Amino acid sequence: MKHLSHDQIGVLIAAAESGRDRLLFRLCYEHGLRISECLALTRGHVQRDFLTIKAKKRGKRSEERLSAATSQLWASLTSTLAPNTRLFPFSRQWASVIFHRAAEKAKIRLAPRQGIHSLRHSIAHHLLDSGASLPVVQKQLRHKSLASTGVYLEADAADVDQWRAKAIAGCAQ
Repeated sequence: MKHLSHDQIGVLIAAAESGRDRLLFRLCYEHGLRISECLALTRGHVQRDFLTIKAKKRGKRSEERLSAATSQLWASLTSTLAPNTRLFPFSRQWASVIFHRAAEKAKIRLAPRQGIHSLRHSIAHHLLDSGASLPVVQKQLRHKSLASTGVYLEADAADVDQWRAKAIAGCAQ
């Protein structure tokens, strides 16, 4: 499973070692940011509670409203930064270390090769589980192609078991 449950997301964010790390996790999850997109953010990327995202992989630029909690955290962490100063002045590898430390502290068992990108997978799954259409998920993830969004439709074994049970429930035994 490449995504985390709602509960795991909450516990992971709470387990972050600093406000900066909580902001990193919230932005990657809530906005489906790729880690490279998140690490490139500066104070100037937010104006009047809207985050301007410049997609790294030929996607479209978008402007998305920050949640109240994320907006408040952003404001408190960026109030003393110059407009072009990066919020997260570290590498993708260090972001991975931060993620894995928080997951360990939160007692979240990660699958092999599961990392910070699972926050992006998680928002896609949570949108779909909430009934959002595939084009909505496509727009959230800033994909040009709907086929790219299909990668996030991977079902886990629990989903398959649940749907199979539902499908055969009316059959005579």
